[in-house]
Amino acid sequence: MQRSLKKILSEWKNHPLRRPLIVRGARQVGKTFLIEAFGKEEFENIITVNLEFSPNFQKCFEDLNPKSIINQIELISQEKITPGKTLLFIDEIQQCPNALTSLRYFKEKLPELHVIAAGSLLEFAIQDEDFSFPVGRVQFARLYPLSFLEYLEAGENTHLKEQLSSYTLKNTPPPAIHEHLLTKLQEYFIVGGMPASVQAFIQTNSYLEAKYIQQSLWDAFESDFRKYATKTQHRYLKKVFEEGPKLIGSQVKYSKIDPELPNPSRDMKNAIELLHLAGLLHPIHATSAGGLPLVKGLKQSIFKLLFLDIGLVEKVLNVGPQNADLLTGALAEQFVGQELLAYSDPLQNATLFFWMREKQASSAEVDYVLASKELILPVEVKAGKTGKLKSLRVFTEEKSSPFGIRISQDILGFEKGILSVPLYMVSQIHRLIDEALQIGS
Repeated sequence: MQRSLKKILSEWKNHPLRRPLIVRGARQVGKTFLIEAFGKEEFENIITVNLEFSPNFQKCFEDLNPKSIINQIELISQEKITPGKTLLFIDEIQQCPNALTSLRYFKEKLPELHVIAAGSLLEFAIQDEDFSFPVGRVQFARLYPLSFLEYLEAGENTHLKEQLSSYTLKNTPPPAIHEHLLTKLQEYFIVGGMPASVQAFIQTNSYLEAKYIQQSLWDAFESDFRKYATKTQHRYLKKVFEEGPKLIGSQVKYSKIDPELPNPSRDMKNAIELLHLAGLLHPIHATSAGGLPLVKGLKQSIFKLLFLDIGLVEKVLNVGPQNADLLTGALAEQFVGQELLAYSDPLQNATLFFWMREKQASSAEVDYVLASKELILPVEVKAGKTGKLKSLRVFTEEKSSPFGIRISQDILGFEKGILSVPLYMVSQIHRLIDEALQIGS
């Protein structure tokens, strides 16, 4: 499967100020497959050191000197490591704190060697208060589940993927193509973007086979709880994990997740933070949208939740291809948020925002707020092809935004201060914003 992050890896390889790279992301999003495929294509050889499956490699890092580490890995693997020609891939690096620390010295003493690390629960090692991380000596890149564009390419629909980038406000998708893309999107909503689920569906064309994979992934995630939680925390983690997909699109109220808890605010907050570290949940923060950056107006206690993958959300909500309203409501909001993350800068920590105003008899809320070209723009994800846009217009008036954005099943268009973007074109949203700004000016 071709992943967009591969381009970033290629740029990293050739960068003169290259540092050891750590690829972050939830388990099973395809980190190992991507890095090994990249290594085979871009280097003469790749040496994979998996510190979980082959714990004997951990002793190689007792001495933090890179040359000593390399000598020991060569002896164990019986393969030569040549700077400039070899990619050293340290997988499941969270299993060995010394291996993480050693990355600093690879940068300082052996910068000519290409080193990439990854780990499914890496965030917990980084956050450990007893661990001294090599700040400034490493670089991070984030990998998410397959985006809709990557899904199209994986299913040999590259022509559709390429066509999306050619459509403009003056050259919109023909009706037949519009409906075909909505059909492919329905498919994606069910299968999701987890590589194993996508592969199962592509090979069998069976939604049931994809569901079997999703269930195994779900079970694997739950089994991970014991790795980063005490017995007391386990109950809260399990509850939040199970309820997370049902909370999409709504502000999180701790007491509603489990009203029987003696201290739901504290217990649920901790559980959400742990699941965020594991990459299973992503908060969407409320912002006042009073200026840039949007984080300046962040309201810490008011947030929504985005789940890791829409296919897993569908599994929990028990939504299938027979549902006529598959592309609406909470699933549509999940999809848009997931797409915005997937197309964000993988070298930065992406943050999602929404906006709400609470005034007596005059409340308003928009699903997402985007910063583009030093402008703040509201985004509404509408159910179906129609819907009122009251909150969108309230925002544009209060914040003096040039226009609002509606994402729905409707066709691409721009009129009366509303940029209408089809769900399948979220990947093109910033390009379309630029085009709308030119038309508006």
